[in-house]
Amino acid sequence: MPSALLVLALTLGLALAGCSPTGSSDKDTLPVLDMSYALADASNVVVSQYDFGEGDLRNVLGEPVPCPLDGIIAAPEGDGPFPLVVVFHGLRRVQNVYDTVYDGFDYLIQQLAAEGYVAIAYNVNIEYESFKFGESSNYEWAYELYHQQMALLRQANDGQESGHGIALEGKIDFGQIHFLGHSRGGEMADLIYRYEQQAGVDAIRSIVRVTTATLVFDEPYPDVPTGMIISEFDGDTPEAGQLVYDEIRAEAGRTAPASLVYLRGANHAFFNRTFTRDEATSFTNRLTREQQENFLMHYAAAFYSVYADGQPPFGMWDPQQPQPSTMFGFTVTASAFSPPSQSLLEASEAGAAQATASGGATVSYLLKTFDDDMLFNHPGGTMELGSLPLFSLRWTGPAGQISWPIDGVGPYDALTLYIAVDSSDPANPSGEGQSLTVSLTDTQGKVSHVVIPRGTSALAWHDGEVLEVPSDTGPSMVVWRGFMPLGALRIPLTFFDGVDLTSVNELSIAFDQTDSGAVMLAGVYLEGGSA
Repeated sequence: MPSALLVLALTLGLALAGCSPTGSSDKDTLPVLDMSYALADASNVVVSQYDFGEGDLRNVLGEPVPCPLDGIIAAPEGDGPFPLVVVFHGLRRVQNVYDTVYDGFDYLIQQLAAEGYVAIAYNVNIEYESFKFGESSNYEWAYELYHQQMALLRQANDGQESGHGIALEGKIDFGQIHFLGHSRGGEMADLIYRYEQQAGVDAIRSIVRVTTATLVFDEPYPDVPTGMIISEFDGDTPEAGQLVYDEIRAEAGRTAPASLVYLRGANHAFFNRTFTRDEATSFTNRLTREQQENFLMHYAAAFYSVYADGQPPFGMWDPQQPQPSTMFGFTVTASAFSPPSQSLLEASEAGAAQATASGGATVSYLLKTFDDDMLFNHPGGTMELGSLPLFSLRWTGPAGQISWPIDGVGPYDALTLYIAVDSSDPANPSGEGQSLTVSLTDTQGKVSHVVIPRGTSALAWHDGEVLEVPSDTGPSMVVWRGFMPLGALRIPLTFFDGVDLTSVNELSIAFDQTDSGAVMLAGVYLEGGSA
């Protein structure tokens, strides 16, 4: 594998308030970080387009269904075997089963090959046109098509002439397969993984979903490393990827990590070069197509360096580091879930009753549902399927504090608050993020404080506006146009020096950095480590 430079750099202009906190007398400041990754040179990588004609696919009547076996592929130089990355395209531009929508990921296929992976994107249009030929209700045809494409790759890997247009003999490690799906392709990747598991095949090692459209399944999500990217200006499925992450975070017994990036200024289309509609034309802070491609290349290369190449977790995937506020130079809200984990506090009426508030701070319990008029708008927090429990924390004056009793923090790596600024609340200065202090107190009365500065992604301001939406069946709804995503405010436990972590009995949030504000808190949990 080509080596890549992994850099986790402090954002310029931030001075740490102390290198080693010393209990009740001092405060440490959480650094605001950028996550960087140096891409390999892809200029000499050849992306080959191939076409094997029609595959063998039939409907329930036994009639042949169009099944073009075409796609693009690239491979690293040198001897293999290399992990295989399969990219599934989405629906939007599909006019018929022969459209080459997969071409829109040629830049990604090229870069992944430069990073040391055999990468392929192929035609999955039959799933999006299935209503014309007989229904494939749950990606059954995509699964059959996957097996036919894999069979062709196995022939090439075994040294048989297969027509892919590049040398593939000995190149592919079929025990190391990784999926990346865009839009409906993310849902497709999930279902193919499930079918393989049911068949006893354990070769798919990770899944990346990019602005994915996703159904809600009754069974747990794939317990493999999972990464999700959602876009600020997504006219198709802005909530789905967030919903998947939130449900994964709530699943009991999960052993694999999951993460989510809310990419500011991005839209659904610009990850695929054949998708032309831009949902973000009315916004000035939107990313260009080239910028979104640049982000995805960096993200995919960094993700697979950890979960395919076996390099140590870094940046957003390292529970011993704070979450980055920018990734590869782009503004994000980053969240990650690193098992093992333990919930310390979940938003509930009982939790609000247990809290002690003072100095002009208040805590209340709220239950956001799909049809209520709460302006706070966490993407995917409810959709039409459930509800989102929240603590509303408000303060006036810099002396406010809210505390909860807890029972130790154990052998974990980090304390994480799932939190967001409520941009719709006038207590927050318009256009500005928030800052606060998180403290732990032990049974001996020792206290350790960590200041969370402005610029931390989970406490960022999110633009939007209040809109009144008319209804044909009842009164109009007042809603917030724009998202306020909850983010993982991750504090490595090494920042809490001077206290006995095993005997911590109180968690406090002090609003001592700004004069007023309002945040929503969904919960507090511990993650990572040897627990």
